[in-house]
Amino acid sequence: MLQKKKLLLSAVAGVAMATAYTAPVDAKITLMADEPSGWQFSVDGNVNAFYVYSSGTEDANIGAAHGLGRVSAGDNSRIQTGLLPSKFGFGVQGPASNGVQLRGYFALYPQIQNAGTKTARGAQVDMREIYAAATGDFGEVLFGRTLSLFQRNAIVQDMTLFGVGATGNNIGNGGTTLGRIGFGYVYPDFNASFRYTTPSYNGTTLSVGLYDPSQIRSTTDGAVVASTFNNADYPRVEAELNINLSQISEGSNLVISGVRQEADESGADIQAEGVHVGGTLAAGPAAFTAHYYTGECLGITVQLDVNAVSGDGHCRDHDGYYVQGTYNYGAGKVGLSWGGSYQDQAGNDSTTPYDEKESQEMWTLGLYHNLAPEWLAVAEYSHAQEDWYNKDAGDDEAESDIFSVGMFYLW
Repeated sequence: MLQKKKLLLSAVAGVAMATAYTAPVDAKITLMADEPSGWQFSVDGNVNAFYVYSSGTEDANIGAAHGLGRVSAGDNSRIQTGLLPSKFGFGVQGPASNGVQLRGYFALYPQIQNAGTKTARGAQVDMREIYAAATGDFGEVLFGRTLSLFQRNAIVQDMTLFGVGATGNNIGNGGTTLGRIGFGYVYPDFNASFRYTTPSYNGTTLSVGLYDPSQIRSTTDGAVVASTFNNADYPRVEAELNINLSQISEGSNLVISGVRQEADESGADIQAEGVHVGGTLAAGPAAFTAHYYTGECLGITVQLDVNAVSGDGHCRDHDGYYVQGTYNYGAGKVGLSWGGSYQDQAGNDSTTPYDEKESQEMWTLGLYHNLAPEWLAVAEYSHAQEDWYNKDAGDDEAESDIFSVGMFYLW
């Protein structure tokens, strides 16, 4: 049996399943679906590459007195992965037993570029997804590592997910670009969890997860870490209510998600918490998407472990939003989006020489066109800007213009 499975895998390794851009993540090849044993195997993934040219404010606010720049300084060209890494995923599903269906999934997410050097021996590989799930009349129980619940719908509905968006300081970047991460939502990331999802009620589901807790800390970019809270008595709790609005129009939804985690260090306790609301309203080929979040100790780009607290350990307030309009013309879609992420000062922020990040904003115009069902071409233009508190005389906000063209092969 094992040898037969290996032969079947080899036989279909180069086969691609056609998929539309509107739902490329549904693309996969299913193996042994008709075998009497009831076992099924599937593979899915993509390869993508982008040419990215960015032109930014030369060395503006980049240095020991400022936080990490999320826009490019100066002019640079890269050939690299976009916001999505390339991917190879492998799934297995056994026969149902007592009304319960089990499945497992394992995926590798490599980048294609070296970190700004000719001589690197291999590109960065992300271990993003390793999980198993049991599904039945009770709903679904998932355990392992996958995309977290808080704000996941914001990134899934972001049109720059299949593009580039913001790049950060892109000269030596060996990883993905940012897309709209930090410019309208805070990155949910992939984390270890136990997660329960209710049965679907007319398309509406509620998911609740217990997650491996994260450290909560002050900024580490350009200054010595002053506060790190890394002891947690309980797991982090995240939840998402995804309401199906297809009765209003097909493809519409409303999502509410939340997060809460406590942490302590040397007897001091803090609590990170946040709420997010958003979704999409579709009207034929046109769709309008909007997402908003607010909370404490969230961070401005990634969650909890960067920029979450002041140097003396007080939670900063964070919020952000983005709005997006797209039009599907059959072979693809065009879109325009605008958004930003913001944080308030807290504790001793206003009295230190360190310049905390105040805002990150970006607008993006994008074209996403299917040259073939499994072949996606992308062109984007973005303008990103960021600003800091406590700027010195002569300092200004940083700005960057990013132009990118690239393509995906999806299977």
